Amino acid sequence: MFPDMTIELFRPNGTSAVLLVTLGKVLKAIVVMRSLFIDRTVVRGFNENVYNEDGKLDIWTKSQYQVFQKVTDHATTALLHYQLPQMPDVVVRSFMTWLRSYVKLFQSSCQRCGHFLQDGLPPTWRDFRTLEAFHDTCRM
Repeated sequence: MFPDMTIELFRPNGTSAVLLVTLGKVLKAIVVMRSLFIDRTVVRGFNENVYNEDGKLDIWTKSQYQVFQKVTDHATTALLHYQLPQMPDVVVRSFMTWLRSYVKLFQSSCQRCGHFLQDGLPPTWRDFRTLEAFHDTCRM
């Protein structure tokens, strides 16, 4: 879908799918699918380990970095925003497009205040329609 996004498919239980999405050298997102619907997602830094000791994808452990914990929270909000049970393909495409907007996570300034950092964090919120970057406190 995007040249800077790679997607690996895992089927740990045979039927449900887990996607490992690598976005440039910025982040890795584990997207857990239930049937054709996105159930949950966990975002970690590009250099963070995404596997358990037994070699399976770790779908539960949160990132050790606050910035990716915030992106995980925003991804959960995005899943709720993009719900459209009649058209799961549109939901997945919309979510992946939204997630791809984080490729410049550490290079984008906030659209409201213009700063790159606020409280030591880059703008982690992405508008669902325009995909513009905002700090949490600037998005309102």
